[in-house]
Amino acid sequence: MKQQFLVKSLVFTALILSASSCKAVEPENPQQQTVTYTLCNAKATAEVQQLWTVLTSQFEQKAMSGVVANIDWNTREAENVYQWTGRYPALNVFDFINIHASRDVNKQGWLDYSDLTPVTDWYNAGGVVGCMWHWQVLANNGTNRTCSPGTEPGQTSFDASKVNDPNSAEYKQMIHDIDQVAGYLKKMQKLGIPVIWRPLHEAAGNTYDFAGGGAWFWWGSQGAEVYKQLWRFMYDRLVNYHKLNNLIWVWTSQVGDDTWYPGDDVVDVVGRDNYYALQYPLAKEYKTLREKYPNKLITLAECGNGDEVDMSLWSKIWAEGSRWSWFMPWYDYNYNNGTSDEHQFAGKQWWLDAFNTGLMIDRTEMQKLLAK
Repeated sequence: MKQQFLVKSLVFTALILSASSCKAVEPENPQQQTVTYTLCNAKATAEVQQLWTVLTSQFEQKAMSGVVANIDWNTREAENVYQWTGRYPALNVFDFINIHASRDVNKQGWLDYSDLTPVTDWYNAGGVVGCMWHWQVLANNGTNRTCSPGTEPGQTSFDASKVNDPNSAEYKQMIHDIDQVAGYLKKMQKLGIPVIWRPLHEAAGNTYDFAGGGAWFWWGSQGAEVYKQLWRFMYDRLVNYHKLNNLIWVWTSQVGDDTWYPGDDVVDVVGRDNYYALQYPLAKEYKTLREKYPNKLITLAECGNGDEVDMSLWSKIWAEGSRWSWFMPWYDYNYNNGTSDEHQFAGKQWWLDAFNTGLMIDRTEMQKLLAK
């Protein structure tokens, strides 16, 4: 699970790219499927429909390259990639993790989410905007904020099942927080910015990986049924109450968690977060999700780098039919803050190899695709 500031500290073995070829690798057995991919929100904005058309047309042909903000509201990782390669990734994902400390809510806050400059600058330069939300609530100690469920002082006993109890403090807090996020998403909608929206991720945690496994985040701590109710509650609140039609909804699967799936009518894309590609092979997981959700795009929503693995593995995986819609390596807090000279996850050589495969869509190519 993610720790403070979400700094990944394990050895990751996920998205692996070829360093030997500048040409796209053709699959040995290309999937021949005639599927119509339909947005779950029939009122999606023209900008969302335009982005969706590109994503669906490129699906299983090329992968959109992506990065995540260093913790919250910036494009530091994207700038790293540009400094290393002279090219920007197509997607930058921002995180509402510190929204509770935003200045427009608490004048003493140290971060101002109402300043959309990082988002608008990225979008106006041709980039795709993504948002996720490590939804922090008050910890049991009454002081800190956390996503982690449990009874320890630094964990939270926040009960997601209270989504069914409008009189509860938890329900009122959920409404407040969702409405707060909605305010910023509305600003993006008014500016014509489509958003790839990935909330409530990794809900099942490692529940199905081994005996004693469980949820990593409070939104999954009450089980599948409560989680699905929470997802649909958020969808209804954002789409039907706040009239947010600029979102592409991404649900993150733990592969064995079929019963946690919220439903085709409230999900556009099924994602997978994989940091252990040797233990959970990417091609195998992709094929499993493709079979389970044949009418959804499948994406590698989070990943690491896997430096210790043969660098030809990505091409082999691609040729075997592992065709993620996009990928997003995690950020390196220490590198971005000058306490490490080497990027722990996706560094310079990794990104050079990624673009050299010819299988990746960068920001410039995405801009051209969206202009067609």
